[in-house]
Amino acid sequence: MPFLTRFLLFASIALILGLGTTWRAVSGGFFATTVKHGPWTFWLREGTAEADPYTIAHSAREGSLPITSASAMSFTATRDSAGSRLTGDCTYEVKGYAIPALWWNIAAFRKNGETMPNKTGRSSFSSANILAAPDGAFTVRLSPDVQPGNWLPSERGERVALRLTILRPLAPDALLSAARRVLPSISLVECS
Repeated sequence: MPFLTRFLLFASIALILGLGTTWRAVSGGFFATTVKHGPWTFWLREGTAEADPYTIAHSAREGSLPITSASAMSFTATRDSAGSRLTGDCTYEVKGYAIPALWWNIAAFRKNGETMPNKTGRSSFSSANILAAPDGAFTVRLSPDVQPGNWLPSERGERVALRLTILRPLAPDALLSAARRVLPSISLVECS
């Protein structure tokens, strides 16, 4: 094989591997940039002076305003607790308890970050307007069909991303260490 052919083959493979791993690191993070708690992903250095290039690129791509974890924390889920992708064709239950923070919000988006159009105009619930039990337990139903209680409409044929934003967490480090118990679970109910 001539030198030029080998060089072009090597350069093509290196380019594909480099771009692929960079895309993966910016899209979903990896062990050094994110921490996963069940279906929820948290970017460790988002909003800090120590933010790495992947975290900065992720924030720019998402169009989010990174704020330090002492002021706000943002968790994203694109899969349910069993590991399956969230889709607008299915009904899910998001179950949890009141999160120890000044205010929190759970919102549904298309995978690309856009809000899903719906007749209700609702794309989120917050600690201020969610229907919760006296002990703080809540259930949000994400579904393309009308549901009783806290219903977040989803769009059929779309991949879904849930974002949990927590403002002024009472103890950010404790929240991260106990996140598996504190963050809501996401369970598939049915698909149509």
